[in-house]
Amino acid sequence: MQEFIALLIGLIGFALIYYLKKRDQSFLVRVLVATAVGAVIGLIFGEQTTYLGTIGQIYINLLKALVVPLLLVSILHTVTSLEDLKTLRSIGAKSIGVLSLHNVLGSVIAIIVAFVMGLGQGADIEIPAGTEIAEVPTVLETIVSFFPTNIIDDAANNRVVPIIIFAIILGLGVLLYPDKAKIKPFTDVVNATNEVMFKVISVVTQFTPYAVLSLLASKVGGMDLSSVGSILMVLVAVFVAAFFHAFITTPIILALIARVNPIHFIKKFFPVFMLAFTTQSSVGSVSANMEAQIDMGVPERIASFAGPISTVFGMPGCAAIWPVTIAMFTINALGIEVSFGFYFYMILVALLVSIGTVGVPGIATVVATTFFLAVGFPAEMVILMTPISAIADMARTATNVQAGGSTGVIVAALEAELDQAKYKRKERTEFANE
Repeated sequence: MQEFIALLIGLIGFALIYYLKKRDQSFLVRVLVATAVGAVIGLIFGEQTTYLGTIGQIYINLLKALVVPLLLVSILHTVTSLEDLKTLRSIGAKSIGVLSLHNVLGSVIAIIVAFVMGLGQGADIEIPAGTEIAEVPTVLETIVSFFPTNIIDDAANNRVVPIIIFAIILGLGVLLYPDKAKIKPFTDVVNATNEVMFKVISVVTQFTPYAVLSLLASKVGGMDLSSVGSILMVLVAVFVAAFFHAFITTPIILALIARVNPIHFIKKFFPVFMLAFTTQSSVGSVSANMEAQIDMGVPERIASFAGPISTVFGMPGCAAIWPVTIAMFTINALGIEVSFGFYFYMILVALLVSIGTVGVPGIATVVATTFFLAVGFPAEMVILMTPISAIADMARTATNVQAGGSTGVIVAALEAELDQAKYKRKERTEFANE
């Protein structure tokens, strides 16, 4: 009975969101209302939100279905539309550079927050016997896995890195082909498919406020902090570091490097931030990420490159803040003696393990395990964080996506291609043309 009541209240919330839309309330307002209503429903009904959560899960499935064709077509379109390899190198180098900066700053913030909080000091930690540790591929296996062997199989299993590399290689083939007129039918198909994909994305993502309400109700209702115990402060530290990076560090980067008012970015990108927060999937949020970048004046070819790349590289939440925070907790909890230079080593390792990281739920455990083995810490400590990992993933993922969105804006500004008029526009436009 409680399930149906929660569903009914959720539907009333949907009606409220629709009413706000008809009253021409901004997308941001609708997302904020959805966030509040979803959180309240989750707190009141607890785990009795399964039916309501199903609606959000359908939305996630639709986003996931778009990931592979979107990545393949958008990157192929981006590469084929470039004038020469020099342009590709310029956009690629700047994107990788900005994402690397995000990762490094994420690690630095995590270290500082852990120091200030005294994370792990006095903690009573016991590693359970027989703990299973996530299997971590070797460096060579990881590198080999980047390159596609069967693109159909990679697509079926959502292996993002091989798809991106395949699209880039295919695009380079088009770019280097001497007789452009001969392959014009192929490029026309790519361009037309890209237009159709963005139209489909714009239609699907306009339902974001409804999905946020549904998913947040389910997530809040399913939270169980009873088993957290002494590791609760790790969760607090992750949220503090993640939100600091998303709303303090990232705006500073935008102001200093892109020389734009970061408030515009925060307001316009917040719906995507909340989408990532509730879906816990950087890959699942990539379409909304790209759409928001374009809405802020980022050229499509840059957004179509920076958005997807940010799901497999950098990722300050999953690949920097999360493993470094656990490492800082481990140092104090187990009384490990480390030198000052060791902290710089951790920052470097966090950047390296972010290469090829795929932004899907659950990947952070493998990334953190890889990090721990690289720095020589007991990987069992990562498993001890399981009770809080799902909750922490909300902050981790949202921070990843925030970094990816800002990267597109920064690269566009550095390329002198950011549409300042669109960026400064007060109200964000809808995802879809209405």
